[in-house]
Amino acid sequence: MSAASPRQLPVIDLSAADGLPQAIDAACKQHGFFYVVGHGVPAALRSEAFDAAQRFFSLDEATKHRWHIERSGIHRGFDPIGWQALEPGKPADLKESFYLGVDRSADDPLVRAGTPNHGPNQWPDEALVPGFKATLAAYQQAMATLSARLLGLMAQGLGLPVDHFESFLREPMPVLRLLHYPPQPPSEAVLPGQIGCGAHTDWGTVTLLAQDDAGGLQVQAADGHWFDAPPLPDSYVVNLGDMMARWTNDRYRSTPHRVLNPHGRERYALAYFFDIHYHAVVSALPGCFDDANPPRYPPVTAGQHIIEMYERTRSSH
Repeated sequence: MSAASPRQLPVIDLSAADGLPQAIDAACKQHGFFYVVGHGVPAALRSEAFDAAQRFFSLDEATKHRWHIERSGIHRGFDPIGWQALEPGKPADLKESFYLGVDRSADDPLVRAGTPNHGPNQWPDEALVPGFKATLAAYQQAMATLSARLLGLMAQGLGLPVDHFESFLREPMPVLRLLHYPPQPPSEAVLPGQIGCGAHTDWGTVTLLAQDDAGGLQVQAADGHWFDAPPLPDSYVVNLGDMMARWTNDRYRSTPHRVLNPHGRERYALAYFFDIHYHAVVSALPGCFDDANPPRYPPVTAGQHIIEMYERTRSSH
C-alpha cells in the first residue's frame, strides 16, 4: 500500500493479505478515489478490450452511426463527439464513446416487465470488428467479479458483513463505456472551456477505469485544486459515485474529476460503472447515521437516479 497526500491518490495492492478494508475505507473517506493493483484481471484481456475499442472507433462516422445510441432506446451503443456535456453550463465534451450493459433478451423477466434501461446491447457487425462481442463480454465479467470484491471490502471497512451488498447485486445494471478522446484541437477550433470530459461526479456506486498511457485524468482535491491521476502500469483507478456517497451518508466521497484531451495524440479508456439493481432502494447504511448525524437524504431507487442523471447530461443537438 502507498500513502497518499491531499493531491496524490493512494495505491492499494489487492494481493495483500491484511489491512485491505481499512486501507480502502481511508481512501474512500479522504479522496473517493484510489488505484488498485494486484487485482487479478489478466493484462492480456485488458489489452484485447482496448484493441476492440480502438478498432471500433477507427471506423468511419457513417458506419459507427449504424449503432447510434438513439437507435437503442436503452442507452446502448455509439455516442459521437459532442453528444454529452457532463459539466453544467460548459460546451459539449470532446469525446466519443460506446455503451454496453447486461445483454438481456426480449424474454428476460426484467425486459418483459418493461424495466427502463434493460434489454439487448447493440453489437457491431462481427465482420467489421472481429471478436468485439466475445472480448468485451469476457471483460465485463472480469470487471463484475472485481467490482463485487471491492464492494465486499468496502462493506467490511464500514463495519458491515462482507456480504452486506450481495442482496443489492442479484440483477445489477453495470455499464461498460468505451471512450475515445481525439487529440486536443487548436484553440480556435474549440469553444471556451471545452475539454475531453467536463468536471463531474459519477452517479452510481463504484467505477473502475482502465486508462492508456496518454494521461489526461484529473481529480479535484478537497481544497478545489486539480491534480493529475496519471496512468500506472497494470492498475485500475477506482472512484465512488453519488449513490455510494448517499448510501454512506457522506462518509465516503463522490469526487469531481475531468479529462483533458492530450496534445498530439489520441486517448482511450475503459470505464466500468458497477451499479446495483434497478429497483434497489438506497438509504443510509447502518453505522453511517445516528441521532447526532441523521440521514441526509431520503431513500431513492437506484434506477431512476441513474436515468435522471443521464438525461441531465445530454447536450442539445
